Amino acid sequence: MELIALVIFYIFGFLLHIFLCRRFNTDPQKIKTFLLYLFIALISAGALSQNLDLAALPLLIFGWSIILIDYEFHRIPNFITGYLSLLLLLIQFFQHQILDSIVGGVEFLLFFGVLTIVSRRGIGIGDLKLAGLIGLVIGRVSFRELINFTLLAAILGLLSTLGRSQTKRFKGGIAFAAPMLVAAIWIWPMLHMKG
Repeated sequence: MELIALVIFYIFGFLLHIFLCRRFNTDPQKIKTFLLYLFIALISAGALSQNLDLAALPLLIFGWSIILIDYEFHRIPNFITGYLSLLLLLIQFFQHQILDSIVGGVEFLLFFGVLTIVSRRGIGIGDLKLAGLIGLVIGRVSFRELINFTLLAAILGLLSTLGRSQTKRFKGGIAFAAPMLVAAIWIWPMLHMKG
């Protein structure tokens, strides 16, 4: 039953990705998307016997749409972040982690909000909204962990600019969605594994 639900979820996610990319005039990169979803499906199918973080799955799936749109236009649409935040809250409610999720979302929003003001829009409002989504998935963290997460995402963001010419490197800013999502979904959990 879990396997069937997972297959339906990925098919629905793939179709929604195509819809979102068409709506926001972005190349959906169907082959890369299919391979990415297949990779995620294999990993999550292996994790079904373990404690699978269900809130991380939608962020991972729709994060790819966010990355492509952010890379193309340097903006993250409210349409995506709004509905995704409702979905994440609903998942956390059924997992009995709603309070922890809300506290994490508020912590990330406040911290990245201050960074947005201090950086004079070097960090965009879309990145701020994405930080709130990430906070909903990660949950409550300490101030030190917030700083560590931000430094990790910033380092990944700078690494993503390598190979570009000096003039193109920071033109229009760094598309920060990919580094933030990679930090939240892949690296952060590995750093906090128990056992």
